[in-house]
Amino acid sequence: MKKGFTLVELIGVIIILALIALLAFPPILNSIRKTKAEISDASKEILYNAASLYVSENLNDFPKTNGNTFCVTLNTLSSKEYLPTKVYDSVTGEEISSDSLIEVKVENNNYTYNMNNECVEYVYRPPFDVDNSGANSPELLNNMVPIYYNGENWIVSDGTQQQWYSYDEKGWANAVVLNTTKNIGEIVDESDIDLWYVWIPRYKYQLFNADNGSVNPQEIQIQFESGTASTGTVSCTDNISGTDGTTSSETCTNASNGNWYTHPAFTLGTDELTGFWVGKFEVSGSTSKIKIKPNVRSLRNQTVSSFFTAIQNISDTYSLNGDSHMMKNMEWGAVAYLSHSKYGMIEEVYINNSSSYYTGRSGGNVGGSTNTVATQYPSDSTSSNSYYSYGYYTYDGKIVNYDGSIGDYATDRTLGTKASTTGNIYGVYDMSGGAYEYVMGNMVNSSGAFYSSLAEFSTPPDSIYYDSYTYGTSYTNHERGKLGDATKETLKTFGSNTGGWYSDYAYFPYSSYSWFYRGGSCSNGSIAGLFSFHRNNGNAASGFSARAVACVRG
Repeated sequence: MKKGFTLVELIGVIIILALIALLAFPPILNSIRKTKAEISDASKEILYNAASLYVSENLNDFPKTNGNTFCVTLNTLSSKEYLPTKVYDSVTGEEISSDSLIEVKVENNNYTYNMNNECVEYVYRPPFDVDNSGANSPELLNNMVPIYYNGENWIVSDGTQQQWYSYDEKGWANAVVLNTTKNIGEIVDESDIDLWYVWIPRYKYQLFNADNGSVNPQEIQIQFESGTASTGTVSCTDNISGTDGTTSSETCTNASNGNWYTHPAFTLGTDELTGFWVGKFEVSGSTSKIKIKPNVRSLRNQTVSSFFTAIQNISDTYSLNGDSHMMKNMEWGAVAYLSHSKYGMIEEVYINNSSSYYTGRSGGNVGGSTNTVATQYPSDSTSSNSYYSYGYYTYDGKIVNYDGSIGDYATDRTLGTKASTTGNIYGVYDMSGGAYEYVMGNMVNSSGAFYSSLAEFSTPPDSIYYDSYTYGTSYTNHERGKLGDATKETLKTFGSNTGGWYSDYAYFPYSSYSWFYRGGSCSNGSIAGLFSFHRNNGNAASGFSARAVACVRG
């Protein structure tokens, strides 16, 4: 008799198989779903990358004001050749609708773009964290517009510090006077700018060479002061003499190393200042309408009195509700000291090596003696020159071609930005090299009176607008300097010679050379710099320019 499966046994087997299938199917199904999801994600990543690239390369086409939205579709990406004409799902093989919207988050140049299933939301990301330095907030004059840098362009700020500046991060506040109207969030081009300033907040510094000795370059200790408070314990008053001097031009109390001195540049006559605005570049334009901007030739060949009058006229020309004046010797010192604190470069800035005196240019190193663009332009002869007509780099780090045209950004943008007092784009430029800069620092004559020499002042300017120094017959009488002006405090003996920090020129006004000039020239190489000072007679000379300062008084 043959044996076989009974009905009961078959039913039992079926039940067992069903149970096994019931237990095994979910993991298998999950595995299938997971594989499908992974494939879908891979397809989605391709779309995300295309959308991200599109946004990054087309920033200027998107709204620049907070709260605006915009959409990016597959059709847009395909039409712009960021994707093939048709896009297919990597799992189903079906064509994805061309009006579909891509979800992606792109962070680029201080902006965040969130692409979702409807539109793209614009979100601003500030360039700086909150400034905890204690620096006074900038005081904008009429028509001044605050701006910040987003990595590629200057943008109009709404004036809050998170969007504008952070001295903790060496981000000094920048403001411009425009020749056109710009709204918050819009790009500001160089052609839009007439005047460009950087804010120097009120501070005190710790004396480090009160005895007029030889001292090595060092970080200067600075503390920002609140409002117009003077919290330093050192005080000084002028003690100017017409006798051939080997003593200080001032009398000071508590002037010992380690004591704190509220920098005198923040006192203008009887007014105590919360800070002042300094021209980001040497002046340009004409005596009838001064301008302050990069990549133009500086205004030169003017007497000190001509510069002085033209810069004072800025207030009326541009309807600024404040004081405009030619930079004083002490104000130069204030910028130099801030640059050599933890809030600035701390080391020597790069030279502007443009022999045609283009503003904001850089030689790519301190002395400009090595042509760092020679590898980009091996057929040019600039490698044998210490400087040349146009300089090597722009203030924002672009390469200057040998014919003067401006090329792309250098691989290392700091070759341009290290020509500023901060080592980045937020600082003050042309303070090493470029043109010599006359400042309002005057040595009296042998009678103790204001000494115009060849500056062509028919009457002395208001005494609040220049720093006065004791008469001398030798340019080595550095004792005549004042605390804070970056002359006698920043001296260093080099062998038998005495020079400024980093071997910068250190020639004090004497005899008929009654005027200070600062910064050195494009041709001075490493002896130009923030701590360079020299003397001249105040006449009009082809290699001399000046710098503007503006402030709110009272």
